[in-house]
Amino acid sequence: MVTVDEVVDEAEFAALETEWQALIDRAGSATPFQSWEWLSTWWKHHGAGKLWVLVARVEGAMVGLMPLVVTRYRGSPLRQVRWMGAPLSDYQDLIADDAHQALCAQAFLDHLAAQRDRWDLCDLNDLREGAALTGAASKELRAQLVFHRKCPVIKLGSEWDAYLKTLGKNTRANVGRRRRQLEKAFRTELETVEGDALPGAMEDLFRLHNRRWRRRGAMGAFAGKRMQAFHHEVAQKFLARGWLKLHRMRLDGEARAAFYCFQLNGRVYYYLSGFDHTVGKFSPGNVMMGYAIERAIADGAREFDLLRGDESYKYMWKAEDRSTQRLVIGHGTLRSRIAVGGHRFERWVEHEGLKVQRRLWGRKEAERAEPARLPEPDGN
Repeated sequence: MVTVDEVVDEAEFAALETEWQALIDRAGSATPFQSWEWLSTWWKHHGAGKLWVLVARVEGAMVGLMPLVVTRYRGSPLRQVRWMGAPLSDYQDLIADDAHQALCAQAFLDHLAAQRDRWDLCDLNDLREGAALTGAASKELRAQLVFHRKCPVIKLGSEWDAYLKTLGKNTRANVGRRRRQLEKAFRTELETVEGDALPGAMEDLFRLHNRRWRRRGAMGAFAGKRMQAFHHEVAQKFLARGWLKLHRMRLDGEARAAFYCFQLNGRVYYYLSGFDHTVGKFSPGNVMMGYAIERAIADGAREFDLLRGDESYKYMWKAEDRSTQRLVIGHGTLRSRIAVGGHRFERWVEHEGLKVQRRLWGRKEAERAEPARLPEPDGN
């Protein structure tokens, strides 16, 4: 029998570290965004509201987690339940070992139903298709599952040369040609950063990414000391776990491009990047993408996940669309009906706003969700 406990204060939350890490290691569907390393660091630097971590146990052993926070909905008296890590995390879900996924999902939903007097709206976004939580049901709750985002994914084989043959003629030719042009014009170093080089490489990433977006009149995703402190700390923790794949290009000794990726359970997740526009004619984005995919294949990854957003450059690399979903849950009280109605209107406004953003960023259709990060173009 699965029992559900609550963790609501920071001391109890900190005490979960060892069990949480062990659960992530057992959960084949887990992503870096659900890890203790990511979420505890998020709480430290960005956490707001009240902790509400649901812990599923069988005979005292942890078999699942549902890391939540309770906040005020848009500053109103209405109470909203969201995932820890939102909106920085690309994928969200409960965490459970493979044998207890469905049982944990139902136990957590039943617990939300039993505690519905403590919340008015549950907004559980960025669920991958087929997530266990989307198959659970409760008579006491009113749930709606809607499309959230497109997340293109590249399927990888076991050999780089075989993968190259799947690309279009122009893309395949450019991969090698641009790298050779760089090597002819500069002393070119492509590296995956490790050890003591990490802090400096992260500063390179922040500088390159933010400078590129400032030139476009926008704030970069790494703007602000708090955001940079979060990523510095996460990168160190991921490096210690063997999950960090931070690739850097140096030309004549100077960092001119950086690619920030994570790897877990046979998947590489491309999070963000930065490029020097002054070497744009060499397509540093394409060179770095090729290098990152080549390294992923060498490391035995099965997939290269380009995460949220369907920018056109992603499909040059034979990416296939997958989608995330958003589970919006309410119940029968007036407060809950108001919160759900307001949330529905908010999603409509976001959808209309994204039409404008897509025209600026070269996307074909408007997703029905807010962009939590600026999309990074290919560096051409």
